[in-house]
Amino acid sequence: MKELLAKPGFLAPAGTLGADVSYLLALVFTALFLVAWALAKKGLGTKHHKLIFVSMLSMAIYFCAYYYARQLGVLSLEGKEGFGGPESVYNNVFIPILTTHLTLVTLGLVMAVYMLIEGFRAASRQNGDYVLAGGELKVRPKTFKTVLWTLFGLWAANQMVLSFVRHASALASVAWALIFATIALVVGLEKLIEKALPDGARRHRILGRGTMIVYAMILITSTLTYLLLYVIYPVKH
Repeated sequence: MKELLAKPGFLAPAGTLGADVSYLLALVFTALFLVAWALAKKGLGTKHHKLIFVSMLSMAIYFCAYYYARQLGVLSLEGKEGFGGPESVYNNVFIPILTTHLTLVTLGLVMAVYMLIEGFRAASRQNGDYVLAGGELKVRPKTFKTVLWTLFGLWAANQMVLSFVRHASALASVAWALIFATIALVVGLEKLIEKALPDGARRHRILGRGTMIVYAMILITSTLTYLLLYVIYPVKH
């Protein structure tokens, strides 16, 4: 997988296949989310649900596969072999942008799953169409505990694979631990969200706008990272 991602790309002379495909898909996913958001604004709930479901599922599968193969970008944090610019630009510009990008990607994936589940919970079927239904929306305590224990089990299984199958670096293990910690944090914040936004329909609309902002920022940081790596400061062979 790493060898395939490292092959020459088609967008920039110094680009790689993995970087080019990743950037193009970031553009595609952002465009699909904007279309889905526009459908929701027009009250086309079913079309919105279908497009969001397909888009978010595709995005989650791709990003998990890509960043898993790249060890969540930690290889870029371990040294500047892939960056051809000055050390000062690497430390003060590139690393902060890359770190922000990886953080936003993690948050975006978590929000994708959360918004899908929350959307189905907050919607009802009326005349065959999905419509956001007002009213209090809460998670039962038993369900809440089950989700947390499931997350813990998935983290433990993933750590076993990282350690004994992939022999991944310590930074990769830390990165995955932070991802699961972020997911658990979002699950934990659900109780606070329920108190702040008890109405399910209003909660979905407000968090939906926030999620769109996150995806826009992912595209911006992805663009900056690509430009720094493959256009402005490519490695000179």
